[in-house]
Amino acid sequence: MAGLIANVTEMIRLFTDIAAVNPVSAFLLLVGVLLIGFSSLFFGYLALGGLVSPLIPDSPGRAPPR
Repeated sequence: MAGLIANVTEMIRLFTDIAAVNPVSAFLLLVGVLLIGFSSLFFGYLALGGLVSPLIPDSPGRAPPR
């Protein structure tokens, strides 16, 4: 666990150093973060919908009369 925390802090430091080089690097880093974040959230939304879908009935309420 300590190695994971050390790696994450090192990654943040390296990304900060890269973003501080010039504005183009910071912009490209921001675009990458937004693309990865949006993709992850969208995939999570679709996966959650796929897991919950079988639990929800297709027609709400009672069954139609025969």
